[in-house]
Amino acid sequence: MISIRESILKCSLKPRVESDLPGRLRILFPRYSLLPDSVGPYLHYVEDVLKLLSGVHTVKVNARIGTVLVLYDQAICTTRQILRWVDIVVDTGIEIAHEMEDTKGKNETDIASIVRKRLILRLPQCREDDHTQGRSEKC
Repeated sequence: MISIRESILKCSLKPRVESDLPGRLRILFPRYSLLPDSVGPYLHYVEDVLKLLSGVHTVKVNARIGTVLVLYDQAICTTRQILRWVDIVVDTGIEIAHEMEDTKGKNETDIASIVRKRLILRLPQCREDDHTQGRSEKC
């Protein structure tokens, strides 16, 4: 069962496309201000986990206004894939945060490693037809 806290986090981290140009996506998190101040020190991880998605080159977080700028190779990924990845990252983060409530003694490095490993397992897989058409790098 999803808790009220998890519902608030999901609502706060629901992205909205602010600007979508080929290879350049700006995402707004309109309810970003609802997040607790304690998330601030962890925002640098947003860049790391979004870059896990094939084709994403640069990610810039503007914590002051709650936006994320994503520069990507449109031949490799799409806006839809990036937004889906954001949803996966949010869900995974909430899931791990819930798990970590019961586990004391984990430091930030340990948690970051757990998150990274779990997200790598959830990365979108290349479609089989891409391999047969000689586009194995496209996912």
